[in-house]
Amino acid sequence: MGSQCCVQERNINRASIASKAIQDELEYMKELTFGQQRRHILLYEDKPICYFLSKIELSNETITTAYSLNERGTINEFEQYEQIQGEIIKQIQEKCDYSNNQNDDWIILCDNVNTKSSLKLFIKQIEVDNQTKVNATRCEFIVPGKPQNFIDFMSNFQKQKELDPRIDAFYPIKKNEESKESVIYLSYKPILMTSAREFIYYKKTKEIDTNVWCDVSKSIIDSQYPIKSKVRGEILLSGYIVQPLQNLINNDYINNRFKDKKFNDYSFVRMYSLCDFKMSIPLYMAKGQIKQEMIRYIDLVYQKLQ
Repeated sequence: MGSQCCVQERNINRASIASKAIQDELEYMKELTFGQQRRHILLYEDKPICYFLSKIELSNETITTAYSLNERGTINEFEQYEQIQGEIIKQIQEKCDYSNNQNDDWIILCDNVNTKSSLKLFIKQIEVDNQTKVNATRCEFIVPGKPQNFIDFMSNFQKQKELDPRIDAFYPIKKNEESKESVIYLSYKPILMTSAREFIYYKKTKEIDTNVWCDVSKSIIDSQYPIKSKVRGEILLSGYIVQPLQNLINNDYINNRFKDKKFNDYSFVRMYSLCDFKMSIPLYMAKGQIKQEMIRYIDLVYQKLQ
């Protein structure tokens, strides 16, 4: 009788620990009336709570949540992305090497050299096919601290959600921490006359030179996540290259632009983004909106890294 009570007490304690482990992940959960039976199902980021509960592994020593379970045993799942990985890393390096682009058709939206981040932002309309034109952006700026600080911050899903109020859901579907790659789900809330958008994309982080890091993303098709109630957008290519500002001290352009900065205190970032939101936005309208959003976003990133 006494041993049975102890077993029951341990089971209760384990359940309590498990509940605590997912408490933070469920802070945005909502109640949804589902189907004709009018059953109430708790959802978090389009997943029922039973999904997260089923992913909890109870043991005497550890409680493993859904995300950490996804990080294990996924190496084979990522083999299918080996080819795309090499291609997009090469592409983002080319896009972030301005010497190859010569600023041909790029329109400069701002050159805030006297601000903390020294943000310089460009936009260009690119014809993806005969029927689709997409607005591409690229920018350069500095942030305080080392490249790894920037990479960690940009990879923190919760912090990125806090910076962008438009984000509805943002989480990894599967991760391979060892090779710094993941498949990610991102959705945006509907705004005014625009319906909700979602993206599923592959993301890879790689050191391409000594303390020079590349982070790049591209949309993929995942049969486990079919299109449902949102419009599925496409990330054609998006990413950045970050390195210590000190690496570029012998570059005349960099040396002149940041002559009043202590090079050892900063990292230099170049970003590129080409995303199809499946909507038609004239270039003249996109320029003002993108300029405002990017200045606000980079300022917030800089503040958070101080």
